[in-house]
Amino acid sequence: MGSIAEFFETGEQTSQKGHFRNLVLIARYDGIILDKENNLLNKIAQRLSITEEQVKEILENSDSYPAIPPYSREDRYERFIQLIQMAMIDGVMSHEELIFVKHIGMSLGFSDETIESKTKVIIDKINSGLSKDEILEAIL
Repeated sequence: MGSIAEFFETGEQTSQKGHFRNLVLIARYDGIILDKENNLLNKIAQRLSITEEQVKEILENSDSYPAIPPYSREDRYERFIQLIQMAMIDGVMSHEELIFVKHIGMSLGFSDETIESKTKVIIDKINSGLSKDEILEAIL
C-alpha cells in the first residue's frame, strides 16, 4: 500500500479489501489455492470492485490488509456466507477451516450462539445448491 488513491480510500473500500483478504486466507488454508477457489475469488473481487492489480497485491501481502467488519447486519451475514462458501468450495470444510471461519465470524460481530446456529444452516443451504442471495434471505 502506498499510492495516493489508496490513501484516500473510503472505509467501505478498505473493508472490502479486508474481507477479500479473509477469503484469500481461507482459500490458502490448505497451502494452495485451487482453480475453483481462484474462480470464486475472482468473482467476488469483481463484485467488490477490487481490481486485478489489487487482487495481486492482496494475494502477495495479505497481512497488510486489516479486516474491518461492515456496518449493516445484512452485509456481515453476506460476508459470513461467502467465507463458508470459500471454505466448502472443494467439497470439504476441514475442522481447522471451520475454526478459522468461526473466528472471522466473531470479528464480524456475531456471538458464539449465532455463529453455531447460522453456520449449520448456511452449510445445509450450500449443500442444497442455494445461491448466496437465497441463503441470505433464509437466514435473515
